[in-house]
Amino acid sequence: MTNRIHWAWVITIAAFITTFTYFSIRMTYTILMPEMIPALKITKAQAGAIASSFFVSYTALVPFIGFLMDRLNARRLLPTFSVIHGIGTFLMGTAASFLQASLFFSMVGAASSAMYVPVMTLIQRWFGPRHRGMALGILSTSWTLGYALMGLILPPLVAWSDWRTCWWILSGLAFALVPMNFLLLRNKPEDLGLRPWGEEVSAPPDDPSSGPRRLGYGEILKLPHLWRLSFSYFLMSFTSYIIATFIVTYAQMELGFAYGPSARLASTIAFSGMAGGILLPILSDRLGRRRCILLNNLLLAASIIPITLSGSHGGFLLVTVGIFGFFFAACWPMYAAAAGEFFPAGTTGAVLGIWGLFYGLGVILGPTMGGIIADLTGSFRYSFYVAAATGVLGAVFFACGKSEDGNRASQ
Repeated sequence: MTNRIHWAWVITIAAFITTFTYFSIRMTYTILMPEMIPALKITKAQAGAIASSFFVSYTALVPFIGFLMDRLNARRLLPTFSVIHGIGTFLMGTAASFLQASLFFSMVGAASSAMYVPVMTLIQRWFGPRHRGMALGILSTSWTLGYALMGLILPPLVAWSDWRTCWWILSGLAFALVPMNFLLLRNKPEDLGLRPWGEEVSAPPDDPSSGPRRLGYGEILKLPHLWRLSFSYFLMSFTSYIIATFIVTYAQMELGFAYGPSARLASTIAFSGMAGGILLPILSDRLGRRRCILLNNLLLAASIIPITLSGSHGGFLLVTVGIFGFFFAACWPMYAAAAGEFFPAGTTGAVLGIWGLFYGLGVILGPTMGGIIADLTGSFRYSFYVAAATGVLGAVFFACGKSEDGNRASQ
């Protein structure tokens, strides 16, 4: 086996398909919302509440999922939650009211809590420190690919059938994760008598079972600088999703662009994100995680200002939105790699789970505050200015959060 292909790459393929499925289903509701509103006879506010139901359940569970991932076998955890994921997605196609859609989408969100943090943790176990950025960067393209493809596939599928069929087809994709993850996933390289791919022979294994004992959850919560880095993660989520949520509405309703060119801005974020999500994490393997994350946070915040200055110049707006997407997609895999290197071995899942809680709060509060500011001021530009400011704060809090282990953080 080792002479042909290291099992780390099999894990990467399974993780890619898992996160692609998670993000595809998550983004589907945004695309199908115009079809579901009249069918369910709901208001726009209720439609927004359905979207929030996903993140409420996701945010509530993800810290515990990360903690479980450090203690349970991923081969059992992911298939179990994939079943729930498939059931919730299938039921979304049967929803007949606001309450039913909220309940079913919250089920999807709860199951999705095991679709991201566990695979990010697993990838870090299978790759050496100097190759984690590359592996996580490859994995990050799954969400951009899912975002882009759903925008292309679902409209003609709705025209051919209806929105309910879309949910049922996607549920089949979710159920297919069950046998795939059970057959392919292994908890750590040692299970197959291997070392992490790219790790020097003399390097100590970065394994959650290594060391004299595992830290309890209370001890993890007391780790130095955890909360400053967590707040930085929240601020970058808050910043990013103000732009990602409102950019199409801003272009159409405020700048007067047609729906087609406005919608292409979302695809621009996705496609430019594929490049950024791969290139910058690889660069962080060489130049250092801390330096690259700090630079990325600052450049992401700075990229928002040209968006507000583009006005009705469509070409310039497209370019500036593409620059934003480049740094937006790179943010999350580099933070994930930092979680495995800035904190003691065996705590990666728990740290990512805690960060997932802050991410969820940012995704919920960012668009909410952005919408309120736009209503009060009459322009999304002021919402974007706030996003740029919180992005700078996210960089400041990250710079203030030092790692516990300087040797690990230098990777």
